[in-house]
Amino acid sequence: MAASLPLARPAPRAAARPRRRLSFALAFAAAIAALSLLPYLLAYAWAPTGHHFAGFFFIADDATTYLAKMRQGAEGSWLWNNPYTSEPHGGVFLFSFYLLFGHLTALLHLPLIAGYHLARISGAVALVVAVDQLCRRLLPPELRRLGLVLVILGSGAGFLAQVLGNPSVLGSRVEALDLHLPEISGWYSILAIPHFAWATALIIAALLGLLRIAEAPTWRPVLLTSAALIALTAIHPQMVPVIGLIWAAYQALLWAWGARPGWRALLAQALPFVATLPLLAYNAWILFYDPTVAEWARQWRHQAPAPLSLVVSLGLPLAMAAVGLWASWRQRDRMLALMLVWPPLVAALLYLPNAANIQRRLLDALYVPVGILAAVGFRALVRRLPRGRARRLQALIVATCCVSSAIVLAIALRFASGAFPEAYVPNDAWNAMHWLSSHHQPNDRALSSPQSGQLLPAYAGVQVYVGHYSETLDYFGKTRNVQAVLQPGTSTTTVQSFLRSNGITLVYWGPSEAVTTYEPAGQPFLRRIYQDGSIAIYRVEPPS
Repeated sequence: MAASLPLARPAPRAAARPRRRLSFALAFAAAIAALSLLPYLLAYAWAPTGHHFAGFFFIADDATTYLAKMRQGAEGSWLWNNPYTSEPHGGVFLFSFYLLFGHLTALLHLPLIAGYHLARISGAVALVVAVDQLCRRLLPPELRRLGLVLVILGSGAGFLAQVLGNPSVLGSRVEALDLHLPEISGWYSILAIPHFAWATALIIAALLGLLRIAEAPTWRPVLLTSAALIALTAIHPQMVPVIGLIWAAYQALLWAWGARPGWRALLAQALPFVATLPLLAYNAWILFYDPTVAEWARQWRHQAPAPLSLVVSLGLPLAMAAVGLWASWRQRDRMLALMLVWPPLVAALLYLPNAANIQRRLLDALYVPVGILAAVGFRALVRRLPRGRARRLQALIVATCCVSSAIVLAIALRFASGAFPEAYVPNDAWNAMHWLSSHHQPNDRALSSPQSGQLLPAYAGVQVYVGHYSETLDYFGKTRNVQAVLQPGTSTTTVQSFLRSNGITLVYWGPSEAVTTYEPAGQPFLRRIYQDGSIAIYRVEPPS
C-alpha cells in the first residue's frame, strides 16, 4: 500500500546567516576614540582639590579660543566675532566648524566642553574610516591593516632629538616636531585638536571622490566630492589649492605613463574645485581686506619647520615611505601614483614663500601618503624573508614607528595626574566665570591679565581687552598697556580715561591681576558686583 503523502510540503529550514564580524577598521576606530578620551576622563576624575580641569592638554591657548567660538555658535551665531581684541569689527564667516559644533552642542543640551570632545571623537572615527577606505582602494589586502595602523599611529623619532638636547646639525637646531605639532601625525591630531582630524578625513574623502569621478564621471560622485571640498574650505581653505595641485600632478604622471583621460572626465574632476571658488574668494577677501582679520593674519607665525627637523620627526615611516615610493615608481604603479606625487609636492610648497605666511599649515594630512607608502616600502624590504620572520619584523617596526605616539599619550596621562597646574582652574576662578556667564551684559568688555583674558571669552562669554597671543591685535603692546596703567601711583583720571577709551565695562581681579599691586577695591569708579575667594569682579561706573 502506498504511503500517504503529506497535505503540504514542509517549508525548508532557513539557512543560518553567517554572523557579520565587526570590521577591523570599526573596531580600531572605536579603540582609538576610547583611548583618546581616557586621559581627559582621568583628568576630570583626578583634578586636584580646589581645582577644576579646564578640558585641554595640548595647545591649550588655541583650544580655549575654539571653545569661545563654539560658545558663539551655541548662542545662535553663524558669524565669528573676535572676543579677544578690543578693536571694533563685524562678524565674518570663519571658524564655521566650531560654530557648527556650538549649534549642535546647544541642540543636544550638552556642556560646551562635551561638545568639543564630541567633535574630537567623531573626528577620530571619521579619520580612521576614511583612511581605511583609502587603504582598501590603493593597497593589496595583505597591506591594508598595516597601512591603516601606520597612518593613524605612525610617528617619527623626534624624541631622540629631545633626549639629546635638541642639538644643532649643519647650523639647524633639530626639534621634536612629532611631540609639538599635532598636524604631523594622525594620533596627535586625534588627541589634541578636533578640526585637524576632520580636515584630513575630508581631504581623503575628496581624493576618493575624485578617483571615482575619474572612473565614472557621474553626478553622484561629483556632488559628494564637491560637498567634501566645500566642507574642507570651511575648515582649512589653504588645503583646497594644495589638493588641486596634487590632483593635477597625479593626472600629469598618469599622462606620462600613457593614460589619456577624456575631456568629459577632466571637466567632471574640475567641477568640485569650481564649487569651492565662492567660499575661497570670500576667505581671500576678508584675509586681505577686512581690517581686523587682515591685522590678525599679519600676526600669524606658521613658517615651515627646518627640513632636518621635519625628516627626523617623520622618522622611520618616512624612511620606509621613501623605499615604497621608489619601488612603486619603478613599477609604474598607477594605483599608488596619487601617493607618489603628494609628499614631494608638499615638500616643495612647504619651503616656497606664500602671501598668507602659512607654510606650516600645508603639512595637513602629509602623514597619510607617508603611512601608505611606508606599508608598501615594508613589503619591498621583506619580500624575500620567510613569512614568520617577516611578521616578527613587522611587529618590531610597527612598535618602533609608534614610539612618539605612545609618548604623546604618556604626556596626556601625565597632565591627567595633576602634575601640571596650568591644565586646571582654581575653583574660585571657575565659579566666578560661570557666574559671569549668566550675569554679564551683551556689550561688556573685561579688563584682566592675559592669563585670565584667555579664559573669559570661552567660559564666561565676555569679550576682553587682551587675552590671546594671536587673536588679540597688538597683544604685547596691550599687555604692556595694562601693566603701565594698573600701577598704585596711576591717577584716577588716567585709569578712567584708559577704561573709557577702550570700551572696558568690567574689571576682573584675581591673583594674576594682583601682581600689578593696583588696588581696585575702594576706587569710586569701580563697583564690586562679585566676590568669591581671591576673585572679584567690578563694573566700571560711567563718569558723573
